[in-house]
Amino acid sequence: MLAGIVILIVIIAVLVYWKRHQSKPVPPSDFTPHPTTPSTFPTELAHLYHDPAYTGKGGFARVFKAKRNSDNKIVAVKIPISLDEGTGRSFLREIISWRRLKHENIIELYDANILPIPYLEMEYADSGSLDQMNKPVSIETASEIILEIAEGLAYSHAQGVIHRDLKPMNILLTKDFTPKISDWGLSKIIAENKTSSVYGFSPFYASPEQISKKKFGKPDERTDIYQLGVVFYELITGRPPFEGDDLVEVSTAIATEEPKPPSSINPEAKIVEPIIMKCLEKKKEDRYQNVGELRNSLTSALKTQLKESLKNSISKQNMKRSAFYCAEICLIHARLGEVEDVMTYLKDMQNYASEGLKTEVAGLLEELKRRKGMSSEKKISEEFVGRLKNLLHQVRMGR
Repeated sequence: MLAGIVILIVIIAVLVYWKRHQSKPVPPSDFTPHPTTPSTFPTELAHLYHDPAYTGKGGFARVFKAKRNSDNKIVAVKIPISLDEGTGRSFLREIISWRRLKHENIIELYDANILPIPYLEMEYADSGSLDQMNKPVSIETASEIILEIAEGLAYSHAQGVIHRDLKPMNILLTKDFTPKISDWGLSKIIAENKTSSVYGFSPFYASPEQISKKKFGKPDERTDIYQLGVVFYELITGRPPFEGDDLVEVSTAIATEEPKPPSSINPEAKIVEPIIMKCLEKKKEDRYQNVGELRNSLTSALKTQLKESLKNSISKQNMKRSAFYCAEICLIHARLGEVEDVMTYLKDMQNYASEGLKTEVAGLLEELKRRKGMSSEKKISEEFVGRLKNLLHQVRMGR
């Protein structure tokens, strides 16, 4: 029996020695991050992209403009700054939220992977962001931008996705002036994890409920409406509604103070001021309850403003501005599905458009007449709305 005990002690001693001295597993070299500076494109992705150019940093990631090796298409490549557990969760959340969103006012996610390193490949917008735009802008331009963003939000909300971090830096512009919402890394899938108490936001654009969930409730679709109101406010005044020297000062103002009326900064803002102030209500139930309500209010106010501006430009015989206002009014009526009104202003636009655009205007008018005559095609299609947007862009560019 003594011999058995001795043998058992020897076996235990050997196992303890082996466990203490066994070498730790070495992670595969494929997962070893290569040291880089923030503006250096990772060598691990060289087989996928070429001609990379660092464009900046946002949230938890660096962004590069690059060309795909497979087809030379210019894309934006987003790469996490660090690979800890927290950013890993953010990265996965971004993929889940973004992959379901396919809309002309949302930056498209083309591809994503975690190997050889985590990255996102997305649509590249070549005209910067609203953050880089000179502000304030005209009421018409600001309203057009807000309506376009609202289209993207209405779509994402229908998919069960809210953004929660709308700000000028996250709204990118294409060369034809189409605004597109980017950076869905902080978005929240409404159907998931409703008990989470951790929210990410940018202080100047945060909603009251992001400052104090206990006082104002949880963020939801109306959080995006609040932030859209902040963006609208900044576009027409050149500054956000609440400012301060630090996070505490800004957060306190958002939760307790009323914003200065935008018309006190820019008198021309009077016509859209009620809309902006409703977006910026402290209580979610006092704001627009969905993006559709906001769009209806803004289009109604904008129609009144644009028709008055058109009347003034005609009296001054300003043909270029008259053509611009006609195109704007056509687009608004088209979004509302008001065929007769679109036809009326296309006819008027023929009197003011440049020679280079008159043929295009006439073509749009004839197509609308044809569609109206077909009992199955009385609605205005998205494709037709897109052509009106292009027409407006051409007028804006001076063609």
